[in-house]
Amino acid sequence: MSIYKNFRNYLRSLSPFYYRKANRYKIPIKYVISGCTAAFVDLVLLCILIDVFKVYYLLSASIAFLAAFFISFYLQKFWTFRDNSNRRIYQQMFWYFSVGIVNLGINVAGMYILIEHIFTKFIYLGKFNITYILSQIMMGAFIAVGSFLVYKFVIFKKKKKALKESKNNKLKVLIATGIFPPDIGGPATYVKALREELPKLGCEVKVVTYGFARKQKTENRKQLYELFIVDREQNILFRYIRYFWQVFKLAGWADAVYVQGLVGEGLPSWFACRLRRKKYILKIVGNYAWEQGRQRFGVRELLDDFQNRKYGWQVELMRKIQRIVAHGAQKIITPSNYLKRIIQQWGIKDNKIKVIYNSVEKVDLHITHITKEEAKKELNLTGDIILSVGRLVRWKGFDLLIKLMPELLKINPNFKLVIIGGGPEKKTLELIIKKLKASNSIKLTGSLEQQELWRYMRVADMFVLNTGYEGLPHIIIEAMQIGIPVIASNVGGNPEVIENNKTGLLVEYNNKQQIRNAILELWKDKEKVEKLKNEAKINLSKFNKEKMINNTVQILKQL
Repeated sequence: MSIYKNFRNYLRSLSPFYYRKANRYKIPIKYVISGCTAAFVDLVLLCILIDVFKVYYLLSASIAFLAAFFISFYLQKFWTFRDNSNRRIYQQMFWYFSVGIVNLGINVAGMYILIEHIFTKFIYLGKFNITYILSQIMMGAFIAVGSFLVYKFVIFKKKKKALKESKNNKLKVLIATGIFPPDIGGPATYVKALREELPKLGCEVKVVTYGFARKQKTENRKQLYELFIVDREQNILFRYIRYFWQVFKLAGWADAVYVQGLVGEGLPSWFACRLRRKKYILKIVGNYAWEQGRQRFGVRELLDDFQNRKYGWQVELMRKIQRIVAHGAQKIITPSNYLKRIIQQWGIKDNKIKVIYNSVEKVDLHITHITKEEAKKELNLTGDIILSVGRLVRWKGFDLLIKLMPELLKINPNFKLVIIGGGPEKKTLELIIKKLKASNSIKLTGSLEQQELWRYMRVADMFVLNTGYEGLPHIIIEAMQIGIPVIASNVGGNPEVIENNKTGLLVEYNNKQQIRNAILELWKDKEKVEKLKNEAKINLSKFNKEKMINNTVQILKQL
């Protein structure tokens, strides 16, 4: 957008007079540009299909005509006449097509009259017969003017009553997310909370998400009119196109578009909002380029070091995309001051970024009311439980916790390490456990439903999060709610949740000795454990759901 504004200002500085003239007649100019663009696409596509791909000319003409028709319609509707309403789009498309058919008949009839009854009888054209060219130019101009008037005053006419009514309606919010329940994860929980709480504050909410369409439509049968699922079990290109199309359709309905990610959700939403001329708010909970680089493209550095280095074209392309999406947003919401500092390094201004701490789902009271021993019996567990939860990826440091267990078992044979989560490192971790012959004292559960996760948290004697990166750790907040003493690495948003030696213990990431000492300290010092648990519960007030929702609504209303 800034490039467009700079170019516009540059033209204005070159010739203020002609700029004012062009601005005064911008709708007719846009109308001509849109028509020429559609005609150009028609001709180019026709040539490519016939000459390059050898497609039968009638089929080629039909495909090229349909492509030009849709391009012309959307450009005229959303760009030329700036009709962002989605309510009458199919009706408008029908009448737009009808006008095209009528224009075809008028063109044929007009050319016949001009050639047979006017040019040949009243105009002497000399040696060269250019009556066909002249008649086509005249009929083209006549049809263009007539179509412009029909489009402006009939098809794309803005209804003042509808506009006034829309202002009195509830705030319409479209949330574009990557995951939604029954999917598990912080973003899914967050969007679920928004969808439940925003209507209580006078908002209407619709959600576009990736998912397993059949499963989620069955489980969310009552929400079908507000939940739009793009099946993730398809080619990435088609997946992105369908996601773009859903956002594009619903953006006309929405007063505010709230995008929950940088690439999978962000890129299609960015493109859809630009075509719709809609502003959007973006929530950033991590660095997509870094995460993908660590998992797929050999990046070894942690996020802070990653920010200042160059990598292969795949990582740099993802980095470029996420910066484009971030710069295009009207406002950016982050769940921690740490992430705000990261995003500022992308060239985003400070006043564009708002920190709103996430809340977490309240723990089921049934979980907290059963005793630890009862929960252990249900899960068939014994001993002193060390719990860690997260996606099984390299930077989460689960391998170090596993390798640390033989040392801990020498001091206390009753220690049991339980790791909950799924991910690409699962087989690697299983091999380490097998090599250490520690399968009796280490358990990998895989991914669990929320209720089952809380059950394991209820039996834990301590929670350890040895991670090289964390935007804002929902899981730590849940552990504090249940009453588990927490050990976490001193990185990312962790220090914003934990105050060292007051609400938990902070250690260096992957520092084996510090983690070992912290675990043994919590095992031995029961008085300190109780103190940490009590202080942690007091500190949870800043992660209040009501505060989070109210702050979010304030930003949404600014659009």
